Amino acid sequence: MTRRRRLRARPPTARIRACTSESMPLSVDPQIFDAVSTVYSTDLEVPEDWSDQQRADFIAAEADKITWMVRAEASTLGNRLVTALWRQSGGTRPNHREQTALRAAARVQAFDRVLSTELYELIADDTDF
Repeated sequence: MTRRRRLRARPPTARIRACTSESMPLSVDPQIFDAVSTVYSTDLEVPEDWSDQQRADFIAAEADKITWMVRAEASTLGNRLVTALWRQSGGTRPNHREQTALRAAARVQAFDRVLSTELYELIADDTDF
């Protein structure tokens, strides 16, 4: 005779809320803000008829967009690097220090890639005309 296991009802759990950019905005990376501000102040022009507030809002929005892009790219690259090391080591998960170093390297790569494609290439395109 086989015994049946009774399934117990799980106690109700607290609702989990997802964080959104509206409910928990992340701050703009100061390095990215400085880069965007410098490029739009020296190499690229915003329309002359914009007020100082419009220019500041545009630069802040661009810095915010690029910050999010860098964070997303860094996350993707970091996960890939950790997974690659995990596979190379025969299934041994990298320790915290190794993962931190890999994720820091991924952030540097992401920073360079995204700023190059989203900001610095605009300078080259602008000078081609």
